[in-house]
Amino acid sequence: MDHLGASLWPRVGSLCLLLAGAAWAPRLNLPDPKFESKAALLATRGPEELLCFTERLEDLVCFWEEAASAGVGPNNYSFSYQLEGEPWKPCRLHQAPTARGAVRFWCSLPTADTSSFVPLELLVTVASSGTLRYHRIIHVNEVVLLDAPVGLLARLADEGGHVVLRWLPPPGAPMTTHIRYEVDVSAGNGEGGAQRVEILEGRTECVLSNLRGQTRYTFAVRARMAEPSFGGFWSAWSEPASLVTASDLDPLILTLSLILVLILLLLAVLALLSHRRALKQKIWPGIPSPESEFKGLFTTHKGNFQVGGLVVPLGPGVALPRP
Repeated sequence: MDHLGASLWPRVGSLCLLLAGAAWAPRLNLPDPKFESKAALLATRGPEELLCFTERLEDLVCFWEEAASAGVGPNNYSFSYQLEGEPWKPCRLHQAPTARGAVRFWCSLPTADTSSFVPLELLVTVASSGTLRYHRIIHVNEVVLLDAPVGLLARLADEGGHVVLRWLPPPGAPMTTHIRYEVDVSAGNGEGGAQRVEILEGRTECVLSNLRGQTRYTFAVRARMAEPSFGGFWSAWSEPASLVTASDLDPLILTLSLILVLILLLLAVLALLSHRRALKQKIWPGIPSPESEFKGLFTTHKGNFQVGGLVVPLGPGVALPRP
């Protein structure tokens, strides 16, 4: 037994060391998918820049992306910030890979230090040399990035061939009356390209006109805080909604046109009936009567040419003599 225990102790010790190392190893900070999508949306606007955004004016995330490099991590940089009139404070950096193969360094400021309308100075330096990497001065209320609007519905209007769109503001958005929207309108066949319609702030519906009949359209909407009090970026597009527009022919106009055609046809029939004798004479003219040449043919001789010694004319100057 002593020999067996002695042989197991090295293995147990190695396992304990392995578990302890895993427990003390730095964890990989993976942001949630919503943050990932918003960071990717902003990264396309300004690659290799220090970018910041807030979702509800009570938070602030700043990040930058760079090519992945072995041995480079959050400890290689120092992130600090300063509100106007307050001392400098450090912000802990996190690291996460991106879908494009780069690496993202990001920092989330505490809620107490995300005051709107107050200048916020940001500073990123290289920890080993103190070399300046990034320097920005921002206002939290000017870097708002809202969630996409939700609940987009499209329906045909009761009359006029218009399309009515309705949606809900971005979830958790601050001051929904200060949000303006943009609607994307695209035909299913791609003809004419997409159209953009801006909606006044606070409104969550619109009526679209001048759309082609019998065409499938797809609609989407995005949101942005309205200036001048606020600023920031357009949100991602909402889930699309689509429908097929009605025919260009108005049912009322079509019905009235049909009634007008029926009335015209009826008037034409009445006119024909009132002049039926004249039309019959022109279509089927009467056969000339021989009584004009043979006096009393029908009145006296009852149509018999042989009675009364009638002369039958054969031509100019020629006649049959009476028998």
